[in-house]
Amino acid sequence: IADIDNDGKNEIGVAWGCHFSAFKWDGSRYKLMGRYIVISQKNNQYGTTLDCVVGDYDNDGKNEVIITGGYDGAPSLVAISWDGSKFVEKASWSGQGSIYFPWIADVDNDGENEVICGDGRRLVVLDWDGNEFVPTVVNEFGHHVFGCVGKDSDGDGIPEIHVTFRYPELQIWKWNGSSYEKIWDRIWQGEEDTIEAIDVGDVDGDGIPEVCVGTNYVHILQWNGTTYVEEHVIKDTYGLLAVTCVGDFDNDGKNEINAGAVGVPFGEPYMSWIFKYTSQT
Repeated sequence: IADIDNDGKNEIGVAWGCHFSAFKWDGSRYKLMGRYIVISQKNNQYGTTLDCVVGDYDNDGKNEVIITGGYDGAPSLVAISWDGSKFVEKASWSGQGSIYFPWIADVDNDGENEVICGDGRRLVVLDWDGNEFVPTVVNEFGHHVFGCVGKDSDGDGIPEIHVTFRYPELQIWKWNGSSYEKIWDRIWQGEEDTIEAIDVGDVDGDGIPEVCVGTNYVHILQWNGTTYVEEHVIKDTYGLLAVTCVGDFDNDGKNEINAGAVGVPFGEPYMSWIFKYTSQT
């Protein structure tokens, strides 16, 4: 949900199948605003879109859409924008593998946004130089990278990169002035993979952001000035939590946590949960 067409109002964007679609509220319902076809079997292209993110990747003051996926015959990352009547491609980048859950943020504190993505088993930061994406490979891992969230979780005003995997692990990387370094790592052995279940926000109303990451449980972490500590674990969930996101779902000015399972044990229903912090006094 973001201002996709730069009219000052939010729209809903969805990447699925072979395309990206945007829907605009017309006063009574959400109506298809536009659709961009990433791949077509008519052109001998195969695969699927996997995720999308909206933001200003080229630092022109306007939002674009980054679409990622796993394709045969097309780039794994495509940047598009709304020209007033349709979506048009602005740029693309071909990685080495499928790309899930990208992010747009200024993660190197240079005053300009970067695109952060997991290219197969590599964590990559893409800088736009005015003509093309220039990749920096932060690290290569033993497992496929899924989620990449660039938000400030230690309160210094500079977004960290929170990375999740096809493995029950979370890593947090930070720009140190000259390169990216890993500042935190945790593996939850015996739990489900973290995949795309990652977000950052103040979920307990203390004014300090928490890192919320899902396995089959939701782990809530907070920076204590030296390292990240686990404040709480929500164990009311089950299954593979591809959704763990933070937002004010009931419009009371306080954030809640939404968790959702995309894989469940045989016989269990697929579930979505919303959790709200209440003080225990």
